[in-house]
Amino acid sequence: MFRTVFITKGQYLTVKDEWLLINYGDTVKKVPLSDIKNLFIDNVYINISAYALQKLAKYGINAILCDDTHLPCSNLLPINTHYKPYGVLKKQIALTDAFKNLLWQRIVKAKIINQGTALKMSGTGTKVCERMQQLAQEVLSGDTGNREGIAAKMFFRNFYGCDFIRFENDIINIALNYGYAVIRSSVARSLCAYGYNCALGIHHISETNPFNLADDLMEPLRPLADIWVWQNNEDLVDTLTKNNKIGLANIINGDIACGNKIMKVHNAVDKYIASLTTAIDNADVNKLIIPIIGEKFV
Repeated sequence: MFRTVFITKGQYLTVKDEWLLINYGDTVKKVPLSDIKNLFIDNVYINISAYALQKLAKYGINAILCDDTHLPCSNLLPINTHYKPYGVLKKQIALTDAFKNLLWQRIVKAKIINQGTALKMSGTGTKVCERMQQLAQEVLSGDTGNREGIAAKMFFRNFYGCDFIRFENDIINIALNYGYAVIRSSVARSLCAYGYNCALGIHHISETNPFNLADDLMEPLRPLADIWVWQNNEDLVDTLTKNNKIGLANIINGDIACGNKIMKVHNAVDKYIASLTTAIDNADVNKLIIPIIGEKFV
């Protein structure tokens, strides 16, 4: 069973005999590298050996660094996990705008469907949920009708209340940012494992964003963080507690439907990215398998 490890204290990290050693000064905690799926380092004063960083990359561990506000700010992503990275890069560069628009259409449709499921779980009225499903069916190639934006406004207003403003510095937004960062890092890790360059996006094309592709593909998974925040709203007060962060980090250890099977979110992400390769190789967007949220699986 893979583990998510949180480090909030300690003096330094190193590796010995394939074990991660967390030195607290008077004691040392040991964790087998082979057991770790995700590592959250939420301590800006801890020292990490270069050897430990190299080993984390070798084991494909999703290592996330948090800043002085305790929010995820960086990922350690291995660059040598795929046997033919240049071949993947050439295919990325060769993607036509028409194909990328069809991929984006499929991604946005799945995102709106998942948002509609989240609204249904929260007890939102049938009329709103039906409108969300309608918006999903109206998504055009490249989402030229901006159904994503319309659905987002409807989603946030009904999920968090009419007074909610995205990107405000309140506890709800702080929790969402944390959850979204966890999902983004999981998608980015898997993309690197399959040889993709995360800067080359499908819809996100910012020249200053090294994770454009991860931001594209994480969109249908964002409602997982929204659902967690809604379910744990009473436990969110002022700032995120350690238990809040652990709960948000464990989003990717939950269950989700992917390709007519139920699996852990982190496994579904891998299947999702693998299907992107299949879709590109076959020039068929219908081969892109996007995880779908089911009420009883969250």
